[in-house]
Amino acid sequence: MRVRIFVVLVLAVCSAATNATAQNAICLKPWTIPDKWTERHDDDSPAHDWTDGDTFQTVDSHGNALSDPDVYIPPNSRDYTGYTGFTRSDSGRLITLKIGDPHDGMKAGWFYAIDIGTAGGGGNAYRTAIATCHETPVLMGSSLQPLSGMLSGPTVQGVADLINLDPDAMFDHGVVINSCAPSPSCGSVSPRLVAIAVFDPALFERSLINSGQPWLVVTNFIGVFIDGVVGGKVTGYITTLSSMNNQP
Repeated sequence: MRVRIFVVLVLAVCSAATNATAQNAICLKPWTIPDKWTERHDDDSPAHDWTDGDTFQTVDSHGNALSDPDVYIPPNSRDYTGYTGFTRSDSGRLITLKIGDPHDGMKAGWFYAIDIGTAGGGGNAYRTAIATCHETPVLMGSSLQPLSGMLSGPTVQGVADLINLDPDAMFDHGVVINSCAPSPSCGSVSPRLVAIAVFDPALFERSLINSGQPWLVVTNFIGVFIDGVVGGKVTGYITTLSSMNNQP
């Protein structure tokens, strides 16, 4: 399944940062992205390494199996021969993410807003959830509920709120520098270090083909340092989390 349509974030003028308590843990944000796969099929160019501009495809637009399908092997696969998703070797990778609607399909550079904590209470609640922490139990294998509505503006505003909590922090060769953390007001870790759930792209594709309803099933979590918003797209650097697969 190949979809090139996406919803581009609308850059907005943002107010001062929201108040937040000191952060002593890396907090899960109300976003999810597809896990990484082995890229074998590309309609526009010869096969190449996975990038955040690729689309996961095992069938064509008519539902026929491709001769060179993309491959995703989850960490819990019975036929495990090598997890294809994000690992520690991806630490430091710059990613650029665009908000999308899962009903429109899926691409590596898209993320979807999800209902965790208080994020499902409307645009303002979703914006607040981006810059704050919520104790929400999300486990591998959990099925995530996507949020609907026009969330491009609240996404950009929430990211700006988050950055304003630690405005001088920078990601430099795998290390966060110039951060307000550790400090009593900022906590032990920078608020801009966040956790994001990743979902199974193969199951997502099958769910749209079979039922038209996207399934967002968690296979792992990655750490991301939120760097900024460029051209309406969220940019960040992948960092390690203890929950990531310990593979080279």
